[in-house]
Amino acid sequence: MPNSRNINKADFDNLKTLREKIKFCLRYAVLAPSVHNTQPWFFKILGNVCEVYFDPKLRLAQADATGRNLYISLGKCLENFLIAAKYFGIYDKHEFILTDNLAARIYFNETGGKVYKWERLVDTIPNRVNSRGAFLAKSIPEEILLEIKRLFAEKYAPLGLGLNIITDKEKIKAMALLTAQGMQMAHRRTAFRKEMSEWLNNDLNPKKDGMPGFSLRMPFLLSFVIPWLIRFKDLGKFLGKLNYKSIMTAPAVFVFSAAENFPLTWLHMGLAIERLSLELQARGLKTSVYVASVEMGDLYKQVQQLLEISSRPQFVFCAGYMDFNQRLTPKHAVEEKLIN
Repeated sequence: MPNSRNINKADFDNLKTLREKIKFCLRYAVLAPSVHNTQPWFFKILGNVCEVYFDPKLRLAQADATGRNLYISLGKCLENFLIAAKYFGIYDKHEFILTDNLAARIYFNETGGKVYKWERLVDTIPNRVNSRGAFLAKSIPEEILLEIKRLFAEKYAPLGLGLNIITDKEKIKAMALLTAQGMQMAHRRTAFRKEMSEWLNNDLNPKKDGMPGFSLRMPFLLSFVIPWLIRFKDLGKFLGKLNYKSIMTAPAVFVFSAAENFPLTWLHMGLAIERLSLELQARGLKTSVYVASVEMGDLYKQVQQLLEISSRPQFVFCAGYMDFNQRLTPKHAVEEKLIN
């Protein structure tokens, strides 16, 4: 089966049926990031409608006990899907369902042509990646941060979401320390380590889900050893130090929050996170996810105090420039995610 990331936009013009066009847009949807690269989504095309489901078996009991990251992952997938459908001119409307494992329905029509304001984001999706490592000592231009803040205020703040962009070095240090502390808390738990090790793959593993060693910047040989070590040994202090060092180099840390803590809020948050990540990466920046400071125990309360907010911090990523191009993680093809 061909590489799912190789998408030629011009091929869309040769498609005859609406079903084929929906499937083409799904090629962008399945490239979304997800917790541990679980890719928990499934799709059912019914005439001019595509239903988006999640597989409850792919919810991570230890790393995602509340299901928040599963719904955030679904939101990221939906955002890619919507961007592609809008660009190719077949988007009509969408609705969130949240009944059992049905998350959303997207409605399509064939009345429009391409909407080129979405082209930059459509071109960014196939190469979007969660980068690891140190950022360059280069600030993000203020106009980019202002554009991001304006977009968030217009589109996502009305949904009850909040965004704090931290550029103060002392506050970034505080976030780095909390992240390191969260990593240590997580890895003290045997069940967490066991679950994580099951989603780590060595660099020769042909699996299309899970995290290959290169996605975490592991040397090739270590990718065969680290999954075993994580399973049987507490590496939390060591991994916490690595995360601390990386975050300390970031020129900006993005903290997403919400007053409510429910699946619909998490879906909205996934939409916002993916859109902002794509906007940044379309401008030549890299993004790197670090959620331990808002996932583990009551550490989120210290993040609230640091940011002087009352809403619940729920997701964190860093952004900046890197001189390293992260290899892209494998993804399942659309055909493997369609259900009858």
